Amino acid sequence: MQKLFIGIAFTLLIALSLQVVAFASVEANQPPKPTEGIESTDSKHGSSIDKRTIKSIQSNLFFNYYCSIDNTGTDLYLEGSTVSNYLSDQVKLTLYLQRWNGSQWIDVQNWSFTKYNAKSITDGANSSYQHGNYYRTRAVHYIKYGSQAETQNSTSSYIYVE
Repeated sequence: MQKLFIGIAFTLLIALSLQVVAFASVEANQPPKPTEGIESTDSKHGSSIDKRTIKSIQSNLFFNYYCSIDNTGTDLYLEGSTVSNYLSDQVKLTLYLQRWNGSQWIDVQNWSFTKYNAKSITDGANSSYQHGNYYRTRAVHYIKYGSQAETQNSTSSYIYVE
């Protein structure tokens, strides 16, 4: 009887100690959060459209613009939009996938999309990722209308990919 009690106590002690180690290792493996940018409230989606960052657009040509990032579970999907007040000669969107390297955001990959004689462009791209990193989207929005040209920049909130 005493051997059975010692065996059960020993098994219980090992099981409890392994749970503590497992929980501690998950937290210890996650790198420190970026010191620049805004953390997304949604672990799978980051966007430049946020109650904390909405500003009135002081522009003659721009009606609206944004960028976002989504973790689909198999890859990252980056999207952006550039919307003009007018039917413009050129509407352009350049998306940048950025990764936090521990001290700054670095551009990992980029895509450019252009439409002519258009009022807007909305497009996106898929990218692979490395687990254990913080990612965000940066976008450059450009509109040319006659002799006028304007550029705006947007940056999504960041997400962590486990």
